[in-house]
Amino acid sequence: MAVDTVAGRQHWDRAISGWRSDFMPAPAQVHSQRSDLQALVGRQLRTGWTGWDPARNAWQPAIPLVLAFESGVQLEVAWQAWDDLSITWSTIDLKRPPTFFDRPHKWRSSQPHRLAAVAGRVLTGWAVTESPYFHGDADLTGDLPMDAVAGWSTQGLWLQFAGVGLHVYNAADANGISNEPVRPCDAGHTRVAHPNPSETRA
Repeated sequence: MAVDTVAGRQHWDRAISGWRSDFMPAPAQVHSQRSDLQALVGRQLRTGWTGWDPARNAWQPAIPLVLAFESGVQLEVAWQAWDDLSITWSTIDLKRPPTFFDRPHKWRSSQPHRLAAVAGRVLTGWAVTESPYFHGDADLTGDLPMDAVAGWSTQGLWLQFAGVGLHVYNAADANGISNEPVRPCDAGHTRVAHPNPSETRA
Protein backbone atom coordinates (compact mmCIF):
# COMPACT_ATOMS: atom_id res chain seq x y z
CA MET A 1 0.00 0.00 0.00
CA ALA A 2 1.71 3.20 -1.14
CA VAL A 3 1.60 6.11 1.29
CA ASP A 4 2.44 9.61 0.03
CA THR A 5 2.71 11.80 3.13
CA VAL A 6 4.61 11.67 6.37
CA ALA A 7 1.33 11.83 8.31
CA GLY A 8 -0.02 8.98 6.22
CA ARG A 9 3.08 6.88 6.86
CA GLN A 10 2.76 7.45 10.60
CA HIS A 11 -0.90 6.43 10.55
CA TRP A 12 -0.08 3.31 8.53
CA ASP A 13 2.78 2.43 10.85
CA ARG A 14 0.54 2.67 13.91
CA ALA A 15 -1.97 0.38 12.23
CA ILE A 16 0.71 -2.29 11.85
CA SER A 17 1.42 -3.05 15.49
CA GLY A 18 4.02 -0.36 16.10
CA TRP A 19 5.86 -0.75 12.81
CA ARG A 20 8.27 2.09 11.98
CA SER A 21 8.65 1.87 8.21
CA ASP A 22 11.78 3.04 6.42
CA PHE A 23 10.94 3.18 2.71
CA MET A 24 13.67 4.24 0.31
CA PRO A 25 14.82 3.15 -3.17
CA ALA A 26 15.69 -0.53 -2.97
CA PRO A 27 19.40 -0.28 -3.95
CA ALA A 28 20.04 2.30 -1.21
CA GLN A 29 18.06 0.28 1.31
CA VAL A 30 19.92 -2.94 0.63
CA HIS A 31 23.26 -1.10 0.78
CA SER A 32 22.39 0.43 4.16
CA GLN A 33 21.25 -2.94 5.56
CA ARG A 34 24.09 -5.04 4.14
CA SER A 35 25.97 -5.68 7.39
CA ASP A 36 22.80 -6.46 9.38
CA LEU A 37 21.57 -8.86 6.70
CA GLN A 38 24.96 -10.56 6.64
CA ALA A 39 24.78 -10.96 10.43
CA LEU A 40 21.71 -13.18 9.92
CA VAL A 41 23.74 -15.75 7.99
CA GLY A 42 24.04 -18.88 10.11
CA ARG A 43 20.90 -18.11 12.14
CA GLN A 44 17.86 -20.35 12.16
CA LEU A 45 14.53 -18.94 10.99
CA ARG A 46 11.98 -19.91 13.60
CA THR A 47 8.96 -18.87 11.55
CA GLY A 48 7.63 -16.26 9.16
CA TRP A 49 4.55 -14.14 9.93
CA THR A 50 2.13 -12.54 7.49
CA GLY A 51 -0.97 -10.42 7.90
CA TRP A 52 -4.10 -12.53 7.48
CA ASP A 53 -7.58 -11.32 6.53
CA PRO A 54 -10.04 -13.40 8.57
CA ALA A 55 -13.02 -12.20 6.54
CA ARG A 56 -11.56 -13.67 3.33
CA ASN A 57 -9.41 -16.31 5.04
CA ALA A 58 -6.55 -15.06 2.87
CA TRP A 59 -3.10 -13.53 3.10
CA GLN A 60 -2.99 -9.72 2.88
CA PRO A 61 0.33 -9.05 1.07
CA ALA A 62 0.28 -5.28 1.70
CA ILE A 63 1.04 -5.95 5.37
CA PRO A 64 4.78 -6.34 6.10
CA LEU A 65 6.37 -9.78 6.15
CA VAL A 66 8.01 -10.57 9.49
CA LEU A 67 10.76 -13.20 9.65
CA ALA A 68 11.48 -14.26 13.23
CA PHE A 69 14.99 -15.64 13.68
CA GLU A 70 16.58 -17.21 16.72
CA SER A 71 17.64 -14.91 19.56
CA GLY A 72 14.55 -12.78 19.02
CA VAL A 73 15.71 -11.00 15.85
CA GLN A 74 12.86 -9.90 13.56
CA LEU A 75 13.46 -8.95 9.93
CA GLU A 76 10.52 -6.88 8.64
CA VAL A 77 10.18 -6.41 4.87
CA ALA A 78 7.69 -4.40 2.81
CA TRP A 79 7.62 -3.19 -0.81
CA GLN A 80 5.69 -0.28 -2.26
CA ALA A 81 5.49 1.69 -5.52
CA TRP A 82 8.14 1.19 -8.26
CA ASP A 83 11.12 0.16 -6.16
CA ASP A 84 10.62 1.47 -2.62
CA LEU A 85 11.72 -1.05 -0.01
CA SER A 86 11.42 -0.90 3.77
CA ILE A 87 13.66 -3.12 5.90
CA THR A 88 13.27 -2.71 9.64
CA TRP A 89 14.30 -4.72 12.67
CA SER A 90 12.15 -5.79 15.61
CA THR A 91 9.73 -2.85 15.52
CA ILE A 92 6.50 -4.86 15.05
CA ASP A 93 4.65 -6.18 18.08
CA LEU A 94 3.24 -9.51 16.94
CA LYS A 95 1.02 -9.67 20.03
CA ARG A 96 -1.08 -6.85 18.60
CA PRO A 97 -3.25 -7.62 15.53
CA PRO A 98 -2.60 -5.46 12.46
CA THR A 99 -5.27 -3.28 10.89
CA PHE A 100 -5.85 -2.87 7.18
CA PHE A 101 -8.28 -0.21 5.92
CA ASP A 102 -9.77 -0.01 9.42
CA ARG A 103 -10.50 -3.73 9.54
CA PRO A 104 -8.79 -6.00 12.09
CA HIS A 105 -6.53 -8.70 10.72
CA LYS A 106 -4.42 -11.38 12.35
CA TRP A 107 -0.80 -12.43 12.34
CA ARG A 108 -0.51 -15.93 10.85
CA SER A 109 2.68 -17.99 11.01
CA SER A 110 4.04 -20.13 8.16
CA GLN A 111 1.31 -18.98 5.77
CA PRO A 112 1.21 -18.97 2.81
CA HIS A 113 2.91 -22.32 2.24
CA ARG A 114 6.02 -20.72 0.72
CA LEU A 115 6.89 -19.54 4.23
CA ALA A 116 6.32 -22.97 5.72
CA ALA A 117 8.98 -24.32 3.36
CA VAL A 118 11.73 -22.27 5.05
CA ALA A 119 10.60 -22.37 8.68
CA GLY A 120 13.17 -24.02 10.93
CA ARG A 121 15.98 -23.73 8.36
CA VAL A 122 19.31 -21.92 8.66
CA LEU A 123 20.04 -18.89 6.48
CA THR A 124 23.10 -19.62 4.35
CA GLY A 125 23.26 -16.46 2.21
CA TRP A 126 21.31 -13.67 0.56
CA ALA A 127 21.25 -11.60 -2.61
CA VAL A 128 19.04 -9.23 -4.57
CA THR A 129 17.12 -10.02 -7.73
CA GLU A 130 16.95 -7.64 -10.66
CA SER A 131 14.69 -7.26 -13.68
CA PRO A 132 15.57 -5.56 -16.98
CA TYR A 133 14.13 -2.27 -18.16
CA PHE A 134 14.15 -0.75 -21.63
CA HIS A 135 14.01 2.64 -23.31
CA GLY A 136 10.56 3.88 -24.28
CA ASP A 137 11.00 3.10 -27.98
CA ALA A 138 11.82 -0.60 -27.41
CA ASP A 139 9.42 -3.10 -28.98
CA LEU A 140 8.10 -5.21 -26.08
CA THR A 141 5.24 -6.89 -27.92
CA GLY A 142 7.02 -10.23 -28.32
CA ASP A 143 10.04 -11.78 -26.65
CA LEU A 144 11.97 -9.21 -24.67
CA PRO A 145 14.84 -7.73 -26.72
CA MET A 146 17.53 -8.59 -24.17
CA ASP A 147 20.21 -7.13 -26.45
CA ALA A 148 18.55 -3.73 -25.92
CA VAL A 149 18.43 -3.76 -22.11
CA ALA A 150 18.87 -0.21 -20.81
CA GLY A 151 19.57 -1.30 -17.25
CA TRP A 152 18.46 -3.46 -14.34
CA SER A 153 16.16 -2.56 -11.44
CA THR A 154 16.16 -4.18 -8.01
CA GLN A 155 12.96 -6.18 -7.65
CA GLY A 156 13.43 -8.61 -4.78
CA LEU A 157 15.35 -9.82 -1.78
CA TRP A 158 16.53 -13.43 -2.15
CA LEU A 159 17.16 -15.33 1.09
CA GLN A 160 18.91 -18.67 0.68
CA PHE A 161 18.23 -21.27 3.35
CA ALA A 162 19.62 -24.78 3.61
CA GLY A 163 17.88 -26.67 0.81
CA VAL A 164 15.42 -23.96 -0.28
CA GLY A 165 15.14 -20.19 -0.71
CA LEU A 166 12.64 -17.41 -0.10
CA HIS A 167 12.10 -14.58 -2.59
CA VAL A 168 10.37 -11.47 -1.21
CA TYR A 169 9.70 -9.40 -4.31
CA ASN A 170 7.92 -6.23 -5.33
CA ALA A 171 4.36 -7.13 -6.32
CA ALA A 172 3.16 -3.55 -6.93
CA ASP A 173 2.54 -1.93 -3.54
CA ALA A 174 2.70 -5.29 -1.80
CA ASN A 175 4.98 -8.21 -1.07
CA GLY A 176 5.18 -11.19 -3.36
CA ILE A 177 6.62 -14.43 -1.98
CA SER A 178 8.02 -17.43 -3.83
CA ASN A 179 10.62 -20.17 -3.35
CA GLU A 180 12.34 -19.36 -6.65
CA PRO A 181 14.38 -16.21 -7.38
CA VAL A 182 12.05 -14.94 -10.11
CA ARG A 183 8.99 -12.73 -10.35
CA PRO A 184 6.08 -14.38 -12.19
CA CYS A 185 5.89 -11.55 -14.73
CA ASP A 186 9.64 -11.75 -15.40
CA ALA A 187 10.02 -15.51 -15.77
CA GLY A 188 13.25 -16.21 -17.60
CA HIS A 189 14.51 -12.64 -17.28
CA THR A 190 15.13 -12.10 -13.55
CA ARG A 191 18.75 -12.33 -12.45
CA VAL A 192 20.32 -12.87 -9.04
CA ALA A 193 22.85 -10.12 -8.36
CA HIS A 194 25.40 -9.21 -5.70
CA PRO A 195 25.18 -12.56 -3.90
CA ASN A 196 26.68 -12.74 -0.43
CA PRO A 197 28.61 -16.00 -0.11
CA SER A 198 27.32 -18.62 2.26
CA GLU A 199 29.23 -18.76 5.47
CA THR A 200 29.07 -20.56 8.78
CA ARG A 201 28.89 -18.55 11.96
CA ALA A 202 31.09 -19.62 14.84
